[in-house]
Parts: sequence; structure tokens; C-alpha cells
Amino acid sequence: MIHRTLLIFAITAAALPAAGASGGKCDRACLQGFIDSYLDALAKHDPSKLTVAASVKFTENGKELKLGEGFWKTAGASNYRLYALDPVAGDAAAQAVVAENGDLDTFFVRLKIKAKKITEAETLVCRKGQAGFFAPDKMTSAPALYSEALPESEQSVRSQLIDTASAYFTAVQSEGTKDYRSAPLAPKMNRFENGVQTTNVPVMGNPAMSGAEQLDKGIFKGLVIDHRRFPVVDEQHGVVVGLVLMHANMNGQMGGILISEMFKIAGKQIQQVQAVMVNVPDNSETGWK
Repeated sequence: MIHRTLLIFAITAAALPAAGASGGKCDRACLQGFIDSYLDALAKHDPSKLTVAASVKFTENGKELKLGEGFWKTAGASNYRLYALDPVAGDAAAQAVVAENGDLDTFFVRLKIKAKKITEAETLVCRKGQAGFFAPDKMTSAPALYSEALPESEQSVRSQLIDTASAYFTAVQSEGTKDYRSAPLAPKMNRFENGVQTTNVPVMGNPAMSGAEQLDKGIFKGLVIDHRRFPVVDEQHGVVVGLVLMHANMNGQMGGILISEMFKIAGKQIQQVQAVMVNVPDNSETGWK
């Protein structure tokens, strides 16, 4: 009787899916696979190649659309992919450069994965003329810094990583005011916006300054930031994705900018910032709570 019970148990166990095979947790390789599948399907204009939940939510530049609409109809292949992978929350994101009708666009995608299915797909696409800074041709290879795992001595817990990234947005919004609160930026920190380096080089009529000097001197004074979210956090690599809606004076009129910032944080300091951003009407929404 005991032998028969053990035999039944062994047969039943063999029939069950292996951990991580289906229905299990999506690890780093699994999450990157979903991102790659999304970009590959996008290039083929065929969302049916994706494994999605029946209730999948899809947005493009803050507007909710049906998966397969918008950029899905015109996008081509991508030749640059910078990943952020969060196995704990089941979120993955990537910044990419995507061809479209002979031009290059900057692109951001965030996916929420549950039970090995895409339940959320949030995207930003920026074309020439849709942002103050735009140079996708300079985004030729993803910076290796983001794929380097940190030694334990330089790692931070999830909440601390979010606080550090949020401090950056607080500094940007409060710069040039009596309430200014500086951000924990590494001395050699660099920021790139749609492929354009905007620190340690002359920018907006200002001489070359470090990221900290720019904020301390308030050269971007007057920006308002809301809808802060940090859906992707990778403690092992010190990578955080921050999403915000920024409001700025554009030629005498207020306008909005949807921004995805990918932070590299080590030793509780921001080492680099990579941004994909696109101008939108000032009264726009992000499409997400």
C-alpha cells in the first residue's frame, strides 16, 4: 500500500509543471524574454504573437488604446535595448530605439507580468520634433553600467532605492526656491535625455556643469512634477525606473512632458540617468494611477 501511494505521488508530481516553466514566478531571463518578444512582435505589427491576459491594459503616451493600435501599425526593428528587470514585482521595462518609416524614434515600454501573461503594457514613443532633446542616432549601445550587478556593500533595499530616485525629482522641482532639497548625485553622474547628454556639457545656454551644480544653481527652475511612480526596482543591479508627468514653460505656454527615467544607483548615490521623454499637452494624463 505504501509503495502504491509513493508511485501515485511520483506520477502526479511528474505531471505538474516545473517551477518557472508555466504559472510559476517570472525570473530575470523570463522578464527579458517578454520585453524582447514585445519589441519583436511590435516590429512585425502583430500583437497576437504575445501571451497576454484577456484584460490586458495598453497605453501609448498616456492614452489607453487597444493593443495593436498606434505605434504598433508603423514601428520597425529596434537596435538598442536598455533593460530594467524586477522579478520581485513581476515588472520589466526597456528603453529602445525603434525605426519608423526611415526615421529613428526613442521608445519606452513597461510590462507587468502575472502568471506568465502580460497584464499591463505602458509605452512612450518620441519622434523628431516631439521633445526638446532628441538624438536617437547617438543611442548605439546600451551602457554596460546598468547590467553590472552591485557588490552587497553598494546595494540598497527596495524602499531606499525608491527614496533615492524620488529625491532626484524633488530636487528638480524645488531647485531655485527657498525649499530646495538637493539630490544624492555622484560627483561624476551623467544624464542622457533621448540620447542627448545634458550634464557636464554646455546645455541651454549654460556652461558645462555637473548634475549637482545644475540643480544647485537652479538652471531648470519652474518645473512642476506630478504622477510619480516607481514600478520597476532591481536591488541587485541598483536600477530604478521612475515615471512622471512634468509641466514646463515652453515658449511662454505651459506644456507637459511624459518622462521615463532609468536610474543607476550605487552606494546610495545616483550614478547615471537615462531618460526617454515626449512632449504632450499640459492637461494630459499618464493613463496610470
